[in-house]
Amino acid sequence: MKRSILGLMYLIQGMRHVGIDVDTRLANMGIQADALDPSSIIPDEIEWDILQHISQDISPEQGLFIGQHYALAGYGPFLMLLVTSDTLHSALKNGVRFQRLTHLFGSLQLTIDASLIRLTYQPMDLMSPLGQLRAECEISGTYKFLQDIFKMMGLETPDIHIELPFKRPKDLALVAAYQDYYGQDVKFGCEHAAFILDDIDILQIKVPSADALTYRVYEEKCLQDLAKLEKNESLKLTVVEYVENYLEMQNGVIPTMAETACALNMPERTLRHQLQQMQTSYKEIRERLIKQKALKFIENSSYSIEQVAEMLGYSEPAAFNHAFKRWFGQSPRQYHRNS
Repeated sequence: MKRSILGLMYLIQGMRHVGIDVDTRLANMGIQADALDPSSIIPDEIEWDILQHISQDISPEQGLFIGQHYALAGYGPFLMLLVTSDTLHSALKNGVRFQRLTHLFGSLQLTIDASLIRLTYQPMDLMSPLGQLRAECEISGTYKFLQDIFKMMGLETPDIHIELPFKRPKDLALVAAYQDYYGQDVKFGCEHAAFILDDIDILQIKVPSADALTYRVYEEKCLQDLAKLEKNESLKLTVVEYVENYLEMQNGVIPTMAETACALNMPERTLRHQLQQMQTSYKEIRERLIKQKALKFIENSSYSIEQVAEMLGYSEPAAFNHAFKRWFGQSPRQYHRNS
């Protein structure tokens, strides 16, 4: 499955904030965090491989602090759907319904009984250090998301009781950090993570920014985005698709074959051989991608030729002009005039 690259970008940002030299780790894979295209989507396999590299030697508990730097910005239609929902109950249901449009690897479930509202989070993996780190980040980030969304809706933030699927830390300072963030009553060693509200009456609170027409527009957009993500959900990436998706993540930066092989955790010669077996090469994939991006950027009239050249990694516009004419038989400006 693919998801927005924003989850990865927020995690990188969070790592920076807690003092982790994540940029050096990314550089080994040919990735520049500031060049990542926030509008792109990324297959789970690639994101997980990147996380494997950048999370080495980082304790899972660091996720408590990393997740606090996740933000609402960038959620677009999903966020607008929530804040235009009729009631808080509707907003919560939509959050669960469209959770795949968020940064979460784990899954959410909403249950309501006579006295409690329980939003349960099930981590994808708690057996590996990386799985634990990701879960810590996502639980911390979801708690912040809930607080931020209440504020954005213009509603008072209710008391949210937290249950965590992690053992209580032996380090008392770390326990204090959990309590400072989640509250003194945070519980450790639970079966699942849970965000619990003990006032079911708040479900009927009207969202101040509710708007039925706007809601329908963004509901349709969310349904379309979800369908795109789920289209190839069950299909395993081929090595060619992996390389294509990996090279598409950034503007102005294209990783080398050695850096891409690093992300795949395989020797460069093995990657070369596997691509040969599929009747292609890294060079062919790279050039095909640059050509596709060149056409897309040129057709977007908001970019100058100089900007397009820079976004495609050319140090000089003249070099880009020469390459474009070789590919398409006309200059970028001629193509733009004729398109």
